[in-house]
Amino acid sequence: MTSCSKTESLIDFTEEDEVLLGEKLALAISEDPDFSIIPSVGNSIPYGYVNSRLNEITSSAALTKSESFTWSITLLDDDTRQAFALPGGNLYVSTGMIFYLTNEDQFSGLLAFLVANVDRSYITERLFFKYGVNGLKSIATSGDDEKLKQIIEDLDLRGNYLVFSRANELASDTLSTSLLAGSGQACNGWGLFMDRALNVQPELISAFSGAHKLDQSRVENINAKSDEIGCDTTVDSGSTSRYQSFRNSLP
Repeated sequence: MTSCSKTESLIDFTEEDEVLLGEKLALAISEDPDFSIIPSVGNSIPYGYVNSRLNEITSSAALTKSESFTWSITLLDDDTRQAFALPGGNLYVSTGMIFYLTNEDQFSGLLAFLVANVDRSYITERLFFKYGVNGLKSIATSGDDEKLKQIIEDLDLRGNYLVFSRANELASDTLSTSLLAGSGQACNGWGLFMDRALNVQPELISAFSGAHKLDQSRVENINAKSDEIGCDTTVDSGSTSRYQSFRNSLP
């Protein structure tokens, strides 16, 4: 295991490397029978919905890599409550997670948090500590199938290794608020997601909660940040019905 700081690591592991690694991982996921990907072809309504939510978030000026990364979202036909992201901007959300949530603002909060983790390279940083900078560069260029599979297992929470640092998680909490501030969704949407995850059948989402160390103090911090920057925390009257229509459009 190679130990190195984020700053030192990113000198040698460029944004181009992150994109290349993400592309290799996305290809491996598409070829992995353990993942049941809902195709975009024939499912324009659900993909139109999630892409609209993602585009609102990634249009924010608070992002540092909006031009370097190509942001996309893939829906998985999977009853487990999972959501994860790859270096470079590919997000994945399972139907189990989608049906666990109840409104548009919770869902947008989840996307904003994942985008924040990717934009600040926190996901890549966690991988550094297991594979090392040179190891990741080698995987990105060679496309080592076994190592790609291991990374995927970590990222989708089937593995036990990838647990994010609290400092990075708190920074992503704050950034998620800024990303949602101009989106039309409640800017504390990630806090709304966490509040549900912590208080409504938390056993259904324990793997995700454990990896991201969710706790009530973070919800309070997000609400305080929202008050500080004066962004809108209103969940409008159509949030639940629009989200329900999205869920009903899934195959």
